[in-house]
Amino acid sequence: MVPLVSRSSAPWTSPRGITDLLSALGMLLSVVGLVATLLAGAAGGAGSDPAAGPGGEPSGPEAGYEVPDLDTQAELELIRHDVNLAIKLLRHEEGAPPVVMDPFNLQLQAQQWAEHTAVAGRQENSPRNVTMIQHNLPESEASGHAFVDAWLHSEAHTAVLLDERYTFYGIGVAVGHGRVWVAVQYSA
Repeated sequence: MVPLVSRSSAPWTSPRGITDLLSALGMLLSVVGLVATLLAGAAGGAGSDPAAGPGGEPSGPEAGYEVPDLDTQAELELIRHDVNLAIKLLRHEEGAPPVVMDPFNLQLQAQQWAEHTAVAGRQENSPRNVTMIQHNLPESEASGHAFVDAWLHSEAHTAVLLDERYTFYGIGVAVGHGRVWVAVQYSA
C-alpha cells in the first residue's frame, strides 16, 4: 500500500513548499481578518461607543473615514496580504519564532488605528500602551513590499518585526489624504 502523502512530498520540507504554505495561510487569515473587520464595523462595535477607536479616539465612518471603492479595497487587501506574507517570511528567514494573525482583537485595533491616522492625515502614537509599527506612502507608491522595505531600513522597526516576544499581530490598512496608511500591532 502506498501512503497518500510521503514525508518527502510534505509541503513544509522545501523552501518553496514553506513559501506556498505561508502564502495560503496568510491569504486565509487576511480574508478572516477582513470579514471580522467588516462585521465589527457593521455591528458598530457591539456594546461600546461606536465612535470610539482603540484609545477612545473617534474611528470609523462617524469620524470621517470613508470606505473606499471596491477596486481600492482590493488593492488595500493585497497590501495587507503582502505585508502579512513578508512578515512571516522575514521571521522564518531570520530564525525568529512564527507569529499568528489575531483576526478578532489585534486586527480590529490595527484597522481602527490605520483608519484614524488616514482621517487625521498624520501618523500618531497610539494613546494605548501597545507595540505598533506604522508607515504611510502615497497611493501611487504603496505596496506591501514598499512598507516592509521602509521598516527594514529602520533599526527600531526591524527590532519589532523580529522581536521573539511577540506571537500575535494584526494589520490595519486604510487610505486617506492620497496616501495609504498601514499599522501593525503586536502582542505576546
